Amino acid sequence: MANGTSAVSPLEGILDLQRYPLQDRQAPAYGDLVEAKRADWRVSGICSLPGLIQPEAAARAAAELREAMDGRSFRHRSDHNIFFSDETEGLPPDLAAPRLCTSHRTLTCDQLPGSIIRRVYEWDPLRAFIQDVLEAPRLYRMADPMACLNVMAYAEGDGLSWHFDRASFAVTILLQPAENGGRFEYRRNLRDATGADCEGIRRLLKGEDEQGRHSTAAAGTMTLFAGFGSAHRVAPVGPGQPRIMAVLGYMTEPGRQFSAAERPRFYGRATPEAPPQGQAS
Repeated sequence: MANGTSAVSPLEGILDLQRYPLQDRQAPAYGDLVEAKRADWRVSGICSLPGLIQPEAAARAAAELREAMDGRSFRHRSDHNIFFSDETEGLPPDLAAPRLCTSHRTLTCDQLPGSIIRRVYEWDPLRAFIQDVLEAPRLYRMADPMACLNVMAYAEGDGLSWHFDRASFAVTILLQPAENGGRFEYRRNLRDATGADCEGIRRLLKGEDEQGRHSTAAAGTMTLFAGFGSAHRVAPVGPGQPRIMAVLGYMTEPGRQFSAAERPRFYGRATPEAPPQGQAS
């Protein structure tokens, strides 16, 4: 039904729709929630919905993904610069060089049929809520059948090193925090549309920056993050339970897909039907 209703949601029992009434876009409580999260976004460039996925459902979602990770995931490892880019023209040599390392295991949307996290991603009221918080004219789910929804597992020794996002915002859901390490850390305002603060980036990479922040989230937390201008990372994970995180792909324009060259780099396959091309190393 248009614009949401108070009818029972197909995600009742998975999402905490008492705390977060996403299914009823016309309700005053929905408007209050949007305004509160919009204020967080404007001030901090980050806003979260702790416990959006209820604890028991988050545990079931993580168990599904752990099983899938064991048999179907792609082991991704890459050396990169903080801009996550091979285009280095105009960059100082020390910042252009690929001196950072990222590693994790990845599952793609086509590998997650019927899963809890895919049901959450494909639920249209969630897309509409994010659209309202960001004050976007329209949001679309990413058209790429592999890249639209990714799940990353960070085990001992893995991490997502310092980087900037290419997109203006990212949407993530933490399904299982690491037992040791794996903290999300970020430093705001090191880049804008006119360029990057190279001296600030150097201080950050040397561990000399004093304006860094971190976010500690529980399982089931959804976070919106402005990653284009804020350098961020998942700190290295220690022994014990791995960190499992989903990245939900929403775009302000329809039809966005990865290129044939990008997919093998990140997923080991060019198409959902293709056999893996080996593990990245």
